[in-house]
Parts: sequence; C-alpha cells; structure tokens
Amino acid sequence: MAVEETGTLRRIFGNTGFLVAGRATNAVCSFLYMAWSVRALGLSQFGVLMLVTTFGSAISSATHLPSWQPLLHYGTEPFVKGNLPRFHRILFFCMRADLLSGATGALVGMLGVWLFGTSMGWPQADQLGAMVYMLTICVMNTGWSTGIFRLCNAFWLSSACDLSGVVVRMVGTGVGLWLHMGLYYFMMVWSMTQLALFITNSAMAWWLLRSGGKVRRFQPFRQLEAGDAPGIWRFTLSTSGNHVLGTVFNQFGTLLVGGLLGPADAAVYRVSRQIGDGIAKPAQLMMPALYPEFIRLREKHDWYGLKHVTLRLFMLIGGFSLLLMLFAMVAGNTLLTWMLRVHWPGGNLMIMLMLGNAIMGLGIVPLEPLLTVVGQVSRVLIARIVVTIAYLPLVYFMAWRWHLEGAASASVLASLMMLLICMRPVMTWFGKVAPGRRPREVVE
Repeated sequence: MAVEETGTLRRIFGNTGFLVAGRATNAVCSFLYMAWSVRALGLSQFGVLMLVTTFGSAISSATHLPSWQPLLHYGTEPFVKGNLPRFHRILFFCMRADLLSGATGALVGMLGVWLFGTSMGWPQADQLGAMVYMLTICVMNTGWSTGIFRLCNAFWLSSACDLSGVVVRMVGTGVGLWLHMGLYYFMMVWSMTQLALFITNSAMAWWLLRSGGKVRRFQPFRQLEAGDAPGIWRFTLSTSGNHVLGTVFNQFGTLLVGGLLGPADAAVYRVSRQIGDGIAKPAQLMMPALYPEFIRLREKHDWYGLKHVTLRLFMLIGGFSLLLMLFAMVAGNTLLTWMLRVHWPGGNLMIMLMLGNAIMGLGIVPLEPLLTVVGQVSRVLIARIVVTIAYLPLVYFMAWRWHLEGAASASVLASLMMLLICMRPVMTWFGKVAPGRRPREVVE
C-alpha cells in the first residue's frame, strides 16, 4: 500500500507541476500586462477596469455550475470501465450545465450593472461598456473540458490551453499601451482573453475524446437515464453553492472596498491580493490534481491511504508556507510598487496580510476535495455559509475603520475560520474509518 500511496503523491505533484508551469508563465506575464494597463489608463481608470472585470468574474463564478466535479464524481467509473453510452449521457449533461449557467450569468451580470453600477463606484459614463462586457460571462465557464483533462490525466493540455489567454492579453495590452487606447479597448482585451480560453479548451477536450475513441458524435440533448448518476443534481448544486460562497469571499471583498473606499484603493487591494495569491499559487494548484487521485483511493476503499496522503500534504504545505512568508517579506512591496507604478504607503503590510490569507486557504487544499469525494460536500457548504455570513459585515466594518489594512485583516480572519471549521469533520471522519495507524494485516 505504501507503494500505491507513493505513486498517488507522485502523480499529484507531477500533475501539479504541469499546472504550476502554466500558471507561473501566466503570473510572470500578468506582472507585465497589469503594469502596462496601469501605465496606459492611470490608477483610477485601471481601478474601474479591475472592478468591472472582477464583477464579471464574480457573477460567472456565482452562477456557473462547476460541471467538472460531477463529471469526475459520476463519470470516472463508466469512463474507466468502457461504459461509453452512460459516460456520454453524463458528459452532455455537464455541457448543458455549462451553457445554461453561462447564459444565466450574462443576464445577471447586465442586470447587476444596471442596478448597482453606481453604488460600486463606477462612473456613469463607463457603465454601458461594463454592461456589454458582461456578455463575456457566456464563455467564461469551461467546466466540462476541465473535467475531461483531469479525467484523462492530461493536465499538461490544460496548461497549454491557458497560454492562449496569456498571449491574447499580453499582445492586446501591449498594443493598447503603444496606441494609447482607453478603458473600453482594455475591456475588449479582457473579453477576448476569455473567448480564446473557451475556444481552445473546448476544442482540445473534444479532440482528446475523439482521438481516444471515447466519443464519436456530438449529441448535446442526450438525456440521463435512471441509474446513470443518482443524486447528480443535488451533488452539482451543493458543489455550486460552495463555489458561489467561495466567490463571495474571494471577489466581493474587492467590490465592497471599491464601493466604500473608491477605485484607486480597490486597485491596490485587488493587485495586493493577486500578488499574495500568485506567490501561493503553486500549492493552491494542487487541489485540481487531488480530485482524481482521491476518487481512485475511494473506489479502492483505501481509507488509510487517504489519511496518509492528506497528512503528508499538510506537512508539505506547512513547510512551503514558511518559505512564502520569507519571500514576501523580502520582495512583496517591490512587486506591488512595480505593478502599480506608484509607491503605496503600507504596501509591505498589505502583501503580508494578503499572503497570510492565501496561506490560510492552502490549509483547505486537501480538506475540500476530501470531504467532497467521501460524500460530505454539505459540510464544506455549511462552513462556507457560516464564514460568508461572518465575512461580509466584518470586511465592511474593518475597511470602514482601518481602510485597506482592515479589509485585508478581515480576509485573514475569515480564511482561518474556514480552515478550522473544515478540519473538524475531517478529523472525525478519519477517526471512524481510519483510526490510528494502518493495521499490520492491511499493510501486508
């Protein structure tokens, strides 16, 4: 069994390596295109751009169904065993979920701009462009293709597709800086980035299925049959609810800061958060690689293997977090000043707080997929509800009282609360199914 656990960890880190390579390229390029955008637009207009695109991403995340999770949860068994008709019905269900949620998100986004654009700090003249940008939400969800990459263990292909978005945004912002383009042009660049990602991900996932002989015809209206995926809607809505509340925590804090403190402060908050998340991203990218491996261990009922892998990941994340803090102390403020093109007082404290928030999130990396895979996704959902109810008034009060530093501190406290709430059911579950060390007869 130890050999199996070692192989599981090797696949997790190998697949994470592919994702890290793609995201590292994206992170390096983001430092460039963010700096170019600030130089072209100025800090205030750049703040409006960040608020509009953040709002679009938040609405997309809040309305889209994370179809890759039910695809892995219900589709792994028929995919591996060659039950292609059942796998096809589950696949096309996930495709329809993506299209439906994308259209719903676009409508909600346009309505949100119309009703709340002014209260979020956007000038009236920019709200028409923001409303048009919300159409981008239709192509933001690539859930089914993401699920195919993970099901086929083709994480490298997902990273390769991400490069299309990087190229479009890099070229677009470079041209915009060179030609002195305005806010609407940069909104279009962000929109074209999402379109490029949607096209490349969908095309490559379909090619992967066709070349492997797993699908022949496109049948988007093929319906599920009884027994194909019992409870799929309940599972999908539960994971979606968890994702929505995570979005409220990650994205709407920026919008609250923008409405309370203005676009310039929102830009500093958003970029500081991006730097903190970017520094911690290598470990955060481990989560997508965990789902298929945890599902394999679940199918084998190897509960001690799950426990061992989870504990090993916690130890590795702890050591990695110490290195992150040291790096942020040395280089965090320099990165913030370079990206904003201005020196912001207290920038080093902002980076440390945002990195602390990201590190608290790292602790959840093995917990959330574990609870989802073993059928306790409702525990994650309950934790998200509790944290969100506490976070929104907390961030508003602390931002009003202590400005940006208060808003960042509220994020750290909420992330710590989420970690502690999720840790309790995991410890209880392991105490029941895998108490103590692995029994000798199981090892043998």
